Amino acid sequence: MKISLYIPCFNSEKTIAACLDSVLLQEFPLDSILVVDDGSTDKSAEIAAKYPVKIIRHNKNRGLACARNTALKAINSEFVASLDADCVARPDWLRQLTKGLKSPLVAGSGGRLLETQASSVFDLWRSVHMKQDWQDLNVQPPFLFGSNTVFRRQVLIDCGLYNEEFKSNYEDVDICNRLKNSGYTISYRPEACVEHRKKDSLYSLFNTFWRWNFEFYLRQDYYSTEGKLVFKLNDNLGLANRFLEEDKKSKRSDLFYLDFLLAVHHSLKDFEYYISHGNPKQSENQGLSFWLSLLDLTLFYHLHPGKVALKSIVPENNKIIQNFLALNLVLGQQIREIFKDEKIQRIIYKHLLFSLYGTNDPYLLDKIFNLVILHKDWSGLCDRNHPYLEQAFLKNLFFYFRKWIRERISNSDELIKSIEISAKMTDKAIGECHEN
Repeated sequence: MKISLYIPCFNSEKTIAACLDSVLLQEFPLDSILVVDDGSTDKSAEIAAKYPVKIIRHNKNRGLACARNTALKAINSEFVASLDADCVARPDWLRQLTKGLKSPLVAGSGGRLLETQASSVFDLWRSVHMKQDWQDLNVQPPFLFGSNTVFRRQVLIDCGLYNEEFKSNYEDVDICNRLKNSGYTISYRPEACVEHRKKDSLYSLFNTFWRWNFEFYLRQDYYSTEGKLVFKLNDNLGLANRFLEEDKKSKRSDLFYLDFLLAVHHSLKDFEYYISHGNPKQSENQGLSFWLSLLDLTLFYHLHPGKVALKSIVPENNKIIQNFLALNLVLGQQIREIFKDEKIQRIIYKHLLFSLYGTNDPYLLDKIFNLVILHKDWSGLCDRNHPYLEQAFLKNLFFYFRKWIRERISNSDELIKSIEISAKMTDKAIGECHEN
């Protein structure tokens, strides 16, 4: 059995060396090793070049599915193994995977990914709510997680290769579904273990998790109409409820705040996709866009004469930011009613800004916070005819968020206190991430 292995790599300078070290220590001999550098802008390729591997470089980032297809076209072995660049394989990993390939009807075999980076609350949340293994040996897996697999190369080619529409995830689910529809089976080998060396921030954690589930909701047509988007908003709140219950049952109170924040973050990401059709166009100077949008909303709120529509002072490509800021203002009263500590209120606004845009502007945060404190009730924004505000979205999210808060959060002083403690812990973790 001849097996070649490839590693799709994008800006993985912190983990690629450990990954390659583990590949070279495999008990099962490899025919060749290939690194597909998918347009990295760091030293990933430079580090990989120090190892006995072949490197193929994309001139720009083309996505995970494309990187996999590049590898499959360049490899000639009967079997092709893949390992993510932020994973370290145990020495017997590949040997254990091959045990699942004895029948010619088995298209591929996948192993277990173990989370080993639990030093921050973000990595701990990922290890609990973003597992990449099927645990039980006897389970017939719905699909094989792409982090560590071996496939029959020709079967993948006959199946049409990976769908390059999937830039960062879901390509593994899609290819497995097509293989099974063609009459093949897949094998899960939990003895084949790799260790995940990824370190997340709040921004990378929430946005990765949103992308994980995005394709499912897209195929269920949740983004086609405003009415269907409301169902997705409810799903976000339901998901937050489920995670809160799971973490409460397992006494993981340090994760409560992330469970709470996730509902709003995902709703805003959904809205962003809905109004931009997946291609958000924003100003190159994002910092200035925030300030102009905030000024525009403030002027609109105070000068709006009634039913007459006022023009905006900002361009239409600020629409997403306009609605994001409007939501912060509209939800302010609800947040202040639940969390009496102004420090917690500030943390929530700060983390929403960072989790959606990667922005950490203390002056902008101060301005948003002061506007919420000064005017208290901004719910009138939901009813006024601003050219860029999506009143129906703001009304729906405000209504369901308020309902969720009153039914799930505000009637439990213990839960509120736990969320507040968790919020401070999360804010400290963000500070430590920035220092590193």
